[in-house]
Amino acid sequence: MGRQVKFGLAGVLLALSAFSAAPALGQSGTTAPAAEAPYAGSYYKRQLYVVTDMERALTLWRDVLGLQAGAITTSGPNSYSREVFNIPAEAQMRFCTLSAGPTQVRTMALLEVKGVPLPAKTGIRTTGAVINANGRLAEIISKAKAMGLTVFGPRVLASVGQGDGTEQGFLDWDGNVIVLYEYPKSDPPSVR
Repeated sequence: MGRQVKFGLAGVLLALSAFSAAPALGQSGTTAPAAEAPYAGSYYKRQLYVVTDMERALTLWRDVLGLQAGAITTSGPNSYSREVFNIPAEAQMRFCTLSAGPTQVRTMALLEVKGVPLPAKTGIRTTGAVINANGRLAEIISKAKAMGLTVFGPRVLASVGQGDGTEQGFLDWDGNVIVLYEYPKSDPPSVR
């Protein structure tokens, strides 16, 4: 019994000395990294495409790409869109937001402009939406071709962690650029 007590006491003393030599929890031989400063930049809200036919545009964005359309509203004569998009007062305008599931709410919008001709989009294309096809690239491209849209050839899209993917673009009826991409292992959507 006396030996057990000695061994027990020696074990406790050994454990205590090891504990006192080890750094406290959360401490290490290096200094802890400084906390990141809070984000102070702007927050992205949405991209907007001007279209000539809302219902036709929704057959692409809602029915083919799968985005969820909000209500279609009529824009009044004092809409800020008239000024920033240089839309004449005689034009009629309607607006609709689109969401991509519960984490990307109202990140896309369509602005229909009727009653005035829109200029042709020739030359260098200056804007485009980039969309994760989420395993549906071939299906979407097939439907875009069936709709008579201009479809560009696919390209290999290299990735470090997701395997080589594919990117492929097309134009909607109004010349707006849509580029799809898809990887073998798709990344989850960014939260907005």
